[in-house]
Amino acid sequence: MYLLEYTYWNIAAHLVNSGYGVIQAGESDEIWMEAPDKSSHDLVRLFKHDLDFRQEMARDIEEQAERVEQVRKQLGRRKMKLLNVCFSQEAPVDDWEEIAEKPFEKGTVSVEPAIVRGTMLRDDLQAVFPSFRADARDSFEDAQMARERFLSLVLRQEEQRKKEAAFFQNGKPIFTYVFIALQILMFFLLERNGGSTNTETLVAFGAKENSLIASGEWWRLLTPIVLHIGIAHLAFNTLALWSVGTAVERMYGSGRFLLIYLAAGITGSIASFVFSPYPSAGASGAIFGCLGALLYVALSNRKMFLRTIGTNIIVIIIINLGFGFAVSNIDNSGHIGGLIGGFFAAAALGLPKAGAFGKRVLSAVLLIALTVGFLYYGLHSPSHQESALIQQASELYQEGKYEKVTELLNGEAEQKDASADLLKILAVSDIHIGEYDQAISLLERAVKKDPKDHASYYYLASLYAEKNELGQAEKAIKSALNLKPKEQHYKELQQQIEHSKES
Repeated sequence: MYLLEYTYWNIAAHLVNSGYGVIQAGESDEIWMEAPDKSSHDLVRLFKHDLDFRQEMARDIEEQAERVEQVRKQLGRRKMKLLNVCFSQEAPVDDWEEIAEKPFEKGTVSVEPAIVRGTMLRDDLQAVFPSFRADARDSFEDAQMARERFLSLVLRQEEQRKKEAAFFQNGKPIFTYVFIALQILMFFLLERNGGSTNTETLVAFGAKENSLIASGEWWRLLTPIVLHIGIAHLAFNTLALWSVGTAVERMYGSGRFLLIYLAAGITGSIASFVFSPYPSAGASGAIFGCLGALLYVALSNRKMFLRTIGTNIIVIIIINLGFGFAVSNIDNSGHIGGLIGGFFAAAALGLPKAGAFGKRVLSAVLLIALTVGFLYYGLHSPSHQESALIQQASELYQEGKYEKVTELLNGEAEQKDASADLLKILAVSDIHIGEYDQAISLLERAVKKDPKDHASYYYLASLYAEKNELGQAEKAIKSALNLKPKEQHYKELQQQIEHSKES
């Protein structure tokens, strides 16, 4: 008499033991479950209802399609499939088989109907749940015991979920807000001292500048994470840090978060130092490090991550990565360096109470090896070595030590791949010590390497005029004026050259 009731609860318990997650269950005659990975369905609904007519079955299927569509939208899924199983003592009296033959499709939602009939129990169970082995217990006590067994499994599953949620609640976002406050404070300081978009101001406050790092100012690998270029840059990174940083700090705890954030900021700056010649600033590398820390959790605890954190963080990761590659003038090397650094820093530190000591040591070794390796490569690459020399020469030039500049750069200038910047600073120093022919030779090489360098054309014109080679002087000053027609000094020199030619 209670065989169908017993089977209903027994099937529910069987599905839980098979990895299905209970979404809704209680005193009502309806149970919703989330199917495990690689299942043919996303959701399963079990419900008890004696169907009299096929229209009841059709109406129920349409209603469940609407409910599944709401769930699909909330989860942001492209499509969803529901296995809708009705436990009915008898089949509908009219022709119902046509409805159950194929799934009901509505947009991106699919509902596959099935009936388990009390009169055809074994056959229907074999068709719907082929792995389930039925037995013929039909007493009220057996049905109640099956129900209690299922509810105890639900309670145990709920306790496990609470433990998993607590696994990702290891601290309050303290340092996240500290860094947000710090980068806002630094933005106002930049604005008061020349502007946050002024390169000289940014460099003075600690922006990444390759030649300065190459000459020994290694602290510039860290300080850029609190500097931002313009209000839009600050606003975007502050929002991103608030969204992602709070999640990471809650997962890892404040101490681990601080180490991950700083490590990612440094590795992002190193990657930018190696692959980007331009000055840069911003918390993007460190924020991408937070994304890397989330990626580590998602890969190492995928099911737990999705059940507790959900898909919203994954969407943030995708948006941030896509934004970095889609928008021009974005330091993608810094982003990728931060992402990799944050991933390995998170793997090395691990979540609180996590084991896998061997993997953590290996991750720490890899992080250190990558950091030291790329930094060594950057410091010893020809372009960065030259940048350091130019920076050193610029400081000597500012101090009026022109002979020291020539001693420092003469050997490097003999190389065919010497840059226009190096040739120009050496040429101007040669002018100051009276080596005019040497300066002309250097400037001619400089303008060949950089035809848009109007200042080098100006210096050439001055030197040729000094030597009374007025044709060459006129040609050089015209090139300078073509590049910068409103420069008053260039106009005055052109007038002097024309006057000299007339006289």
